[in-house]
Amino acid sequence: MIYDAQEARQIDEWAKTSGLPLEVLMERAGSEIAKRIKNRHTREERILVICGTGNNGGDGYVIGRELVRDGYDVTMHAPFGEVKTATAHLHQHYAENFGLATEAVCGQYDVIVDGIFGTGFDGARLTKSIHDIFDWVREQKQQGAKLYAIDIPSGIPSDQTNGFSGQAIRADVTFSLHAFKRSAFLLKTAPFFGKLEKIDLGLPAFGGWQLMSESIAPLLTRDPYGHKGTYGTALLIGGSETMPGSIQLAARAALRSGVGKLQVATVPTAQVGLIMNAPEAMVLNQTTTAIQEMLDQVDVAGIGPGLTSDSISDWIELLFAQDIPVVLDAGALIRDSYPERKAAIVVTPHIGEFARMTKRTVREIQDDLFGKASEYAVLHQVVVVLKAHVILVATPEGGGYVINGASSGLAKGGSGDTLFGILTSLLGQKEYFKHIPVEQLIALGASWYAQASKQVEQQLHPSSIVATDVIDQLGRVKN
Repeated sequence: MIYDAQEARQIDEWAKTSGLPLEVLMERAGSEIAKRIKNRHTREERILVICGTGNNGGDGYVIGRELVRDGYDVTMHAPFGEVKTATAHLHQHYAENFGLATEAVCGQYDVIVDGIFGTGFDGARLTKSIHDIFDWVREQKQQGAKLYAIDIPSGIPSDQTNGFSGQAIRADVTFSLHAFKRSAFLLKTAPFFGKLEKIDLGLPAFGGWQLMSESIAPLLTRDPYGHKGTYGTALLIGGSETMPGSIQLAARAALRSGVGKLQVATVPTAQVGLIMNAPEAMVLNQTTTAIQEMLDQVDVAGIGPGLTSDSISDWIELLFAQDIPVVLDAGALIRDSYPERKAAIVVTPHIGEFARMTKRTVREIQDDLFGKASEYAVLHQVVVVLKAHVILVATPEGGGYVINGASSGLAKGGSGDTLFGILTSLLGQKEYFKHIPVEQLIALGASWYAQASKQVEQQLHPSSIVATDVIDQLGRVKN
């Protein structure tokens, strides 16, 4: 799961009222983190645990106690004095009974555990003394210290990055307690988290957002007795005389993603390319008459890549009139509102397009990626596939999925067309995948795309990866 600060507080309160004391949660968190640190480091290394005055500091005292108990060389440092919460104070007192008095820092450390601030940190609280601590930790890192953060690196906001100054501790590893925090996936703050590792506290999962971790294996199944009709028919509408390649990439990706039959409405220039590069697709003229005649034969329609026609609005209305999923991309992202309908509407903007659609700036979107994507999806009752440095799939019910870890090689033209083709193809196979909810099917498709891109890196440097490499890798993905 991925929580904001309020959800993190709610799960703590739920645990407390359900009979699981916060002292126990703190013990579980600190003990597990200590175990992972012991698996990485020897007793000969100098370890510094920096404790703040809140519950992160309490976690730090548990970590220090468990390390000392196993013979590790530990220094406890409390730059702002004793902890102020009852839960943390209990663990501080217990740690002191193991001889863990707080001390001043001295010399170079091999390992630093950051337990200064937690999810409730307010950037307005940045003082010179906090800056000095951050600077000192940064110098220790430059000298080779390994840095571990408890739940969230100190100085990092939990939910949004509006106003974030960049003054924070940069961790090598962040141990996320129970759930990841939103800022671990925001552009400004993600680099501060380092490697993410979740610490299971034995609590139930709740909340709207989750990191996509399900296997894509269900997408790679095939009915040995099936035929092309088993896997649906998709219609793609796109391409123009000046941009004939977009719809070809989308078509190739759709075919590689398993759709049974593919119809493509495009301009003559792109038709020639399709005949050469995707002969399995059937082509039709990009006219209202041809599109209308085809609609009662298809299970999904996707429109937009490379499209510049004056008839886009009319074609979208034709698609919305059918009881089939509709995917809108690129040139088709022109709506201010959407009709109420049973079949899904999926919009697939990149950050710039989404800023235009929401009348926000790119920076506003990047600072609050989760909030803005969810707000739009709920308001318009559409599925938003927001293409940023991560991919967000926001659902009409609120929340959604985060797909992380795609190759940086996707930062090139044609990548969005490829994802569009995959998603349209999978929605065309909705009867075959009827056991998978639509939003999850879309998230699985985005995950397939991300995994394919990452696996291409095993043969090619990210700078050399192009969309066709990812398309060709789809059928070779190892999950």
